Amino acid sequence: MPLKRFLLAIFVFIIFFQGFYVSAQEARSRFELLNLIRKEKFDKILPEAMRDNKVDMWIHVIRRGDPDAFALDLGGTMGYFIFTDRGGDRIERALLGVSFAPVADPSIYDIFGDESDLTDFVAERDPQRIAINMSESLTHADGLSHTGYKKLVKLIGDKYAQRLISSEDVITDFRIRRVQTEIIAFAKACEIQRLIMEAALKSIKPGITTKEELGWWANDQLLAQGIEPSYFGVGTPGISHSEVSDRSETRKPGYIFQRGDLISWDWGIRYLNFGTDYKRKAYILREGETSLPPSIQKAWDRGLKAREIIRKTFKPGHTAGETLKIVADALEEAGFVYTPFVDTPKDREIVQSLGDADESGFSIDCHCVGNTGNSEIAVGPSMAPFRPYRAHLMVQPNNLIAFEFIVHTWIPEWGTRLAINFEDNALVTPNGVEALYPRNEQMILIR
Repeated sequence: MPLKRFLLAIFVFIIFFQGFYVSAQEARSRFELLNLIRKEKFDKILPEAMRDNKVDMWIHVIRRGDPDAFALDLGGTMGYFIFTDRGGDRIERALLGVSFAPVADPSIYDIFGDESDLTDFVAERDPQRIAINMSESLTHADGLSHTGYKKLVKLIGDKYAQRLISSEDVITDFRIRRVQTEIIAFAKACEIQRLIMEAALKSIKPGITTKEELGWWANDQLLAQGIEPSYFGVGTPGISHSEVSDRSETRKPGYIFQRGDLISWDWGIRYLNFGTDYKRKAYILREGETSLPPSIQKAWDRGLKAREIIRKTFKPGHTAGETLKIVADALEEAGFVYTPFVDTPKDREIVQSLGDADESGFSIDCHCVGNTGNSEIAVGPSMAPFRPYRAHLMVQPNNLIAFEFIVHTWIPEWGTRLAINFEDNALVTPNGVEALYPRNEQMILIR
């Protein structure tokens, strides 16, 4: 073999081997991190989650071939995952009904057995309240099918079937009470998303780049890291206002970005067992512009002022409904006008109700986020008038939230109000809302 070909072969082998090694280490790192999170959650969070809700036993049933929202939390894809409070500082953990590859990390479970063992297992522990994954209001707690329920009842008998309750409260507390490894992993997911979104927006070439091209490019960057978006589809940015295009045109995937476009991009990604959900704002400078037009800058500054008020006011220790009132009162005291959205087509009418008044109106939708980016199925408290079914939930320390609100301000040259939707994922602490990654402090300017 000629020397050049031999050296080239060696070079290719080294590059391939290094790439393979790095990929393997990343896969192992993610696997081990998920196992660490499970151990920490089972040790530190699970006892309180069960005892605070007066639950003696929690049975989470996953049927083989039926993907469950809690599979990653529990580390397995099938069986009867049983957690029993037998006193002490630790909850007993058992997995029945699976004979091979039971869980990602068998060391986090104490007992393994067959499905037929369930009858005696429950009777020996004689729990007074048994939480199972059935719920009318919480999707993540409703994975048990009707057939699975009937089978469970048959196995445990009528005596214990009378003691079954929904596990929705246990699941809620187990999910929203975070350990530090979770917070670190979620922050990493947020930063991955931020870097991709900001790079994509800064790469826009006015008059050339389409919304669809930008969306697919961002998805390719995720794919290269073995990560998926939280939502189906391309996930293209939206246009809040365009100086040259009709609103109907800006909504098309193939729309070409134009100078004077105000961009709002709502996106989310999935990393490990976490899902993000936040926005980035950008403006394409018109010819001769070097900064935001004064009216848009004024609207942006009003939003930043509102964000700081909410950030300092929003603290744990109150229900979501109570928190919403506290935050709204603080904003109104600072000169803002509360115009609550009701999540209907009339939202735009609510924004326009202030007309050309100089005061900025606001609405709030600080919703739960974390293990999924979708606010409708995520577990936890949400502060919004159109989410009353989450208003009773307590805001707890280390709550991960989508820190989302809208501030709308009159733009004289447009003859209408500009509604800017601010959204970042953040952590609620006793000190207020704390950032997990650099926020959108200034609107991204595209030249």
